Amino acid sequence: MLRSLGELREHASRLSPKTIAVAAAAADPTLAAVAEARRRGWAEAILVGDRARIRARLEDLEMKPDGLEIVHRPGEREAATEAVGLVRRGRADILLKGAVSTPVLLHAVLDRETGLRTGGLLSDVFVIGFRVGAADRLIGLTDGGVNPAPDPREKKSILSNAVGVFHALGVREPRVAVLSATEKPTPRLRGSLDAARLADLLEEDAIEGCVVDGPLAMDLALSTEAASMKGIDSPVAGRADILLFPTLEAANITAKAIQYWTAQDPGHEQAGYPERLLRIRLHIRIFNNSSIFQLRGRSFDVLR
Repeated sequence: MLRSLGELREHASRLSPKTIAVAAAAADPTLAAVAEARRRGWAEAILVGDRARIRARLEDLEMKPDGLEIVHRPGEREAATEAVGLVRRGRADILLKGAVSTPVLLHAVLDRETGLRTGGLLSDVFVIGFRVGAADRLIGLTDGGVNPAPDPREKKSILSNAVGVFHALGVREPRVAVLSATEKPTPRLRGSLDAARLADLLEEDAIEGCVVDGPLAMDLALSTEAASMKGIDSPVAGRADILLFPTLEAANITAKAIQYWTAQDPGHEQAGYPERLLRIRLHIRIFNNSSIFQLRGRSFDVLR
């Protein structure tokens, strides 16, 4: 089982190289991440976008284009479609977002004719390192990037995707905290009611290989001391591997607060999962425009 982002990086370095298709590749942080992945022997890349702009960015970054394939698709939508097509045709293993908007890239990914759909729900998992005393472990935050206000059935799919990510990280039975502001179902807190409904759905059709409890407040999910003080007896309290948030806003704000207010160097996984990832056929890397190179580097660790 991988217990820290450092262990994850060491594990990634032992795997065979992958091929990355970069959509609209003329973006400095993306190209820097690609250069680092190539330097470490993790991946090769196919850069899709405006050839002249890509070459100019490579020159500005003092990167040699030797061994880099550049596919000229100057428009944002055509670059996204071509990058997705490279993965669909088996020429690439990983799809990486460059200077293309997230909606345009996801539209290409989810296109019923030319995209990468396999019938399931796409969701996001943000992986961070967490230390309890002297012990390190990884925790996943979901869904902070795709589904704005999922209903209980959609949350079940999001949960299943995140469990698949943690199985791939070597956690045989991840513990999932379904978060709310309170541990009691409360009519004015939709997240708490969704958690109770999700529990009913899991009784009808359980997700194998995980332990789920909720609603749980954040302190109860992460602190055995807080759970003890409140008299909460839960197999998840204080030991959560996955935090299932009530809304995209809550997860997104929490993930960015961790990124910018702490010394975290996180990994980010856009998830669906059949062989390696759940309902979509590949790894997708999506970042906002302010994401730093270290974040992208950690995400290469996760996707490998």
